[in-house]
Amino acid sequence: MSCEHSPAAFKSKKPPQQQVHNFWDRYITKSPGKVTTIFPPSLYSSLLPRPSALSKYDTTTSPTTTNFGASYAAAADACRAKIARIVRDCHRTNSKFTDPDFDLKGNQWDCLLGLNWRSPPAKGNPAAVEDALGTLERMQVFDGTDCLQLTVPVLRKIMGKRVLDEEQEGDNDEDYDPEPKAVHRVGWIFEDPKFEVDGFSSSDIMQGSNSLDCWWLSAVATICHRRELMDKICVARDEECGVYGFVFYRDGEWVYTVVDDHLCLTNGDYEGGGHDPSNAIVKKWRRDKQTGSQALYFAACREENETWLPLLEKAYAKAHGDYHAIWGGWVGEGVEDLTGGVNSELALEDVLFKEKLWKELVNENGNFVFGLDILDRNGSDKNGLANAHAYSLLAAREEEGEDGKTVRLVKIRNPWGARGGDGMGEWTGPWSDGSKEWTPYWLTKLDYRFEDDGVFWMSYNDMLHTFTNLYRTRLFDDEWAVAQEWTNVNVAWVSGYLQRKFVIEVKTATTAVFVLQQVT
Repeated sequence: MSCEHSPAAFKSKKPPQQQVHNFWDRYITKSPGKVTTIFPPSLYSSLLPRPSALSKYDTTTSPTTTNFGASYAAAADACRAKIARIVRDCHRTNSKFTDPDFDLKGNQWDCLLGLNWRSPPAKGNPAAVEDALGTLERMQVFDGTDCLQLTVPVLRKIMGKRVLDEEQEGDNDEDYDPEPKAVHRVGWIFEDPKFEVDGFSSSDIMQGSNSLDCWWLSAVATICHRRELMDKICVARDEECGVYGFVFYRDGEWVYTVVDDHLCLTNGDYEGGGHDPSNAIVKKWRRDKQTGSQALYFAACREENETWLPLLEKAYAKAHGDYHAIWGGWVGEGVEDLTGGVNSELALEDVLFKEKLWKELVNENGNFVFGLDILDRNGSDKNGLANAHAYSLLAAREEEGEDGKTVRLVKIRNPWGARGGDGMGEWTGPWSDGSKEWTPYWLTKLDYRFEDDGVFWMSYNDMLHTFTNLYRTRLFDDEWAVAQEWTNVNVAWVSGYLQRKFVIEVKTATTAVFVLQQVT
């Protein structure tokens, strides 16, 4: 195809600014009109009752029904096709994949903080200290001897917000200020990287510096012992090209996310000087500070060369916009996003029939997965378990002891993995590691051994009295059909607000699940 530049054609066009004016003149008028004229005419159809039949339901439309498995398959196939296109392009250009939409290497802070972006704090900067002291002086917080009186009221005045007392101090959304010191590819970080080693397991999970995504890590731990569920999430990859594809459930449909293999590291590249002709110092620094799972800034697998968890976390962060977006949440929401299930929350002190709940926890058909949390308003810890923290329920067992009495036990995991520096992280009550309840008989019976891995057992009754909420997620298989209808709920400018109703007709006996949801 050829193109010819005609001078006459250019002369016939209006100047660019005039074209802009003409465009806006079509939408702007000097004569005021009704405010409702900015709304599309179809808006009123959902607000006003139909004049012809106020008492009748609108049956002119019905939601489209899709098979649960078919809708997942469509997203998974699209993900695999995109991975295949990326791999072909990588081979053509002889270059590994770099994700332009989530580039940790080239656009780090947009990936970490997104719309909450702010420059990392300057530490040890004399000019910044001088400016800060000048601000404090203008606010008259110094006394006559130029001593700074940092009382709580003064701090409130300086910061313009409530300052927590030491007893109330804890994690806060405003404290999120990630500072990874380097970003490198999987092949650079790991000596012998493998996406998975001996399958997926809750024991793989170690929480990273994004300390308030424990809810999501707990969600992963509740399902990662189910191979069929994990394989539905991690659908395609090419480790040579550094591209990985995952499928999540968002706002009523399956969506796929593709990421590259750049990951954040806690320690930066070596910057020391000195004579190092053999490069030995740099090699030692990299081996000690930047190699293996322990070097990662965010979540990591316990096995030094396993990569599935940090890559899954990165994809989940991308699906929500940035790492900051997954800073805080609920276990059940995470399980929903990973499985397409439907979650319900149950306050454990409100349980009506403990026997009925126990049968659900045993979960012989595998229709449910469960998470737990502790939300004590008094801020107290519970026999070694951290408050304001999420946990995974891995198993429920009813077994007979040596004395012939049955015991109901639950197996739980803390996403920290290992205990904290203060020894917190695992249950210290009955049936905790090393407690008197663990006889050789029980260790063999439950195939259990004491480890600092975040996994512990406790009695069913202790679970009910220790944890605050249970998150119960119902899973679906390919036999389920899904029908959904989304509608806008607007603040009305007219009377008769929100007269539309929805009618669901079940013509044959069946199991049905109904969900009300807002777009996230």
